[in-house]
Amino acid sequence: MTYIIEPKLKDSEFWDEMEQYYDERASEYDHVYSGEGPAFPDQNAYKKDARQISSMAERFGRGSLVDIACGTGFWFPHYSANCDRVTLLDQSKNMLACCRKRAEKTGLSDKCTFILGDFFEAKLQSDSFDSAVVGFLLSHLNPNYELMLFQILSRIMKPDAELLIIDSAWSKQRSLHRQKTGIQKRVLNDGREFCIPKRYFSKEEIYELLKRNDFRISELYFGNAFLAVIAVR
Repeated sequence: MTYIIEPKLKDSEFWDEMEQYYDERASEYDHVYSGEGPAFPDQNAYKKDARQISSMAERFGRGSLVDIACGTGFWFPHYSANCDRVTLLDQSKNMLACCRKRAEKTGLSDKCTFILGDFFEAKLQSDSFDSAVVGFLLSHLNPNYELMLFQILSRIMKPDAELLIIDSAWSKQRSLHRQKTGIQKRVLNDGREFCIPKRYFSKEEIYELLKRNDFRISELYFGNAFLAVIAVR
């Protein structure tokens, strides 16, 4: 297992605060998948979406896979058995530590490389990945960095490689409690507050996003809390 430290890249004035938020939230991050501390008061919606996406992840992955903004590695146990090698990258030290522990519990950590750093600064080799996971990163990026993300994906992914995007869905339930785009407040269990850039995706926006970046959708799940899409270059 290898740790690589890369320079930080600031996307906005809130980038440092968002990085701190995720670092501090690592130990409680997975609670949202069971409906604890959600954006809207429907625990079943979060649980249902997590189950559905876990099922998709079990059918995903092959060869060499990169998990971008891997967080705590929540999806790792579902796709990892399908892969020969897994690269897990996150800029949060605490998130990546949780991910490493999860990988060790599965007994599959020997196939993993862990990268601590910013994806936009990581020097990943061209044409080196058969599959990629991007989890809850797009919803924090402005249009310029969204474009950069797909440019890098196009460089590092092999022809016909598969992409799994997991992110936050814009739904009627969510619209009652959140703004679709903007700077939003997040509160940890101990009461500390952070402001982070966030947006939510409609189904139409996901289709358009992948189409203009030359990915073809092969499977889509769109829930009230989360969405997941598998697409091919």
